[in-house]
Amino acid sequence: MTSPLKFQIKQASTKTSGAGESARCGTFALSQPASTVPDQQHVKRTIETPGCLMYSQKGAVPHLTPDNLRQQSFGGVNVSLEHILQTDQPGSFSKWPETSPISQFNGYKFTLSEYLRLQDLITFCDLRDYSFAADTFRHPTSPPAKKLASNTDHHTVLSTPKGIRQLTLDGYLKTVRHYRPDVVVAMADTIAETTTPNEKRVRKSVERSLKWLDQILLERNGQDGTIADRRVEEEKKRRRERKEKKRNAAAAAKAAGEQQEHEQKQEQDQVHGEYKKGEEIYIEPIPSEPWTDVGLFVTVGGAHLEESRVWSAQETAKKEGVDGFVIDTLSLSELDKDSRLKHVQTSLAHLPENKPKLLYGLHAPEDVLEAVAMGIDLFDTSYPFQLTEDGKASLYYYGPRPAGQDKSNSNTLRSINLWDDEHGDKFVPILEGCGCYACKDNKHTRAYINHLLKTHEMLATVLLMGHNMYQYSQFFTLVRESIQDGTLQENSVAFGATFGKEPIRTLEKHPNQVIVEAALQKRNQRLDGAEEGVVGVIGMGSAVPSLGAAVGAEDVEMEDGNKSNKKRHESDEAGEDGGSKDEVVEKKVKKAAESSSSPL
Repeated sequence: MTSPLKFQIKQASTKTSGAGESARCGTFALSQPASTVPDQQHVKRTIETPGCLMYSQKGAVPHLTPDNLRQQSFGGVNVSLEHILQTDQPGSFSKWPETSPISQFNGYKFTLSEYLRLQDLITFCDLRDYSFAADTFRHPTSPPAKKLASNTDHHTVLSTPKGIRQLTLDGYLKTVRHYRPDVVVAMADTIAETTTPNEKRVRKSVERSLKWLDQILLERNGQDGTIADRRVEEEKKRRRERKEKKRNAAAAAKAAGEQQEHEQKQEQDQVHGEYKKGEEIYIEPIPSEPWTDVGLFVTVGGAHLEESRVWSAQETAKKEGVDGFVIDTLSLSELDKDSRLKHVQTSLAHLPENKPKLLYGLHAPEDVLEAVAMGIDLFDTSYPFQLTEDGKASLYYYGPRPAGQDKSNSNTLRSINLWDDEHGDKFVPILEGCGCYACKDNKHTRAYINHLLKTHEMLATVLLMGHNMYQYSQFFTLVRESIQDGTLQENSVAFGATFGKEPIRTLEKHPNQVIVEAALQKRNQRLDGAEEGVVGVIGMGSAVPSLGAAVGAEDVEMEDGNKSNKKRHESDEAGEDGGSKDEVVEKKVKKAAESSSSPL
């Protein structure tokens, strides 16, 4: 069938040998039906490759508002199913609109893109969140990866916001039919164990993934992909019924003293084929529509075993209807970077060159350069997101130093941490010459962002995320230019010599961040306690939130409050003024109401 995805290689590396010989530039786009082209909100952006899909959590790009999101040059968003699947799905899909309830899209299919308001971006839907596959890039607030329950022949295990969930193939197919993402990754038995899997586990994962892929391809072509599984289940059911019938007949014959006659009759029945194995069972096919508007990527696995890597890549490459490939690195989390890249290269060597490849788990710029040289086309933007979470701002560049950076990055630093006190009096932009919203026209200084971080203002992470995403996009732009002019290898060596390697990311937070978050937590606990006391008097459902705020403002001291107020608060809690605790709170509520209603 015709694929809605169009991947075109514009130019390969001009190098004839050595590193970078497999690097190529191209475009990754979604073809649009003629009827929707006039509607500009339905026309998807084109992703220039090597390029990125924007990392998202629960369908939203972290820290970026919709207007800042559109300022980024990335053309697609990566959405993880395990972030958005709820406990009542796919059952709740009965309420999913068939056509768009949005007025400007009336008459069109209601899709995941419209639900997330990402109509102008390519929506790439995968099962898992692979951004924290490597321990060196794990978010400080996330615990180390823990082993999930094992996958089976009937389901794969996902870690959703509502807990561990078993996603069956039928549930996966229902999800795709209703969500209709622009691109979806085939359901696969991805190894998520924290320890290196054994050979039996690896081979089983490849077998399951290939079996599920065959069924998904049937569904994509409008055929019933689960009919074989239903036939097997029906055979098992009939076999159980025959055994139960046999046991009941034997028990009845024994009770009647006719055991010998029963055995003779059983032999005759077997001869006549009553218990014949492999009898023809008819299963009614389930009608299905082809996925004419959904592209399909496939995960290439094999873990750390070279033979399994080759087997998975070769068998997957033979399938018709596959639009692209995701190279598995989740099962390689225990290996070092060089070993991972070696296994990635093994998989790439057996995949067709004319189809796009996506790689998770290697995010740092120097790792991206090595993967690009191997022929990887797509990455995700979890690297700038994780820098933002740490309060860091990117200063690196690729190729010749851009004009205007000498003042702000004279030491060729890879990044700076704006939680550091040293930036509190630096009234200069994050990076001289940067064209992002935070740096352009010197709108926001390092001192200002340092202040925003320490006061826990969300604008701090908005500015940092916008800057880091812009620098990441500029990095990929210059990489594409280097491929076109044949300087990829030269510039990559220079980048490594200038900025070195990405430092190992620990689980420790900056001391200033720890202090701010501890103070916020303490304040929130006190405010929560005050609100609970007011609810106990006023009752649930009361429409007087301002009274609760007034009591909280009167009774709850911030950390810099004086000791006398704190002592008065403690005595009131104990009811030392002659009344019970509830009576004291009720008096305060009345007092707050009178003061709020009195004229100024």
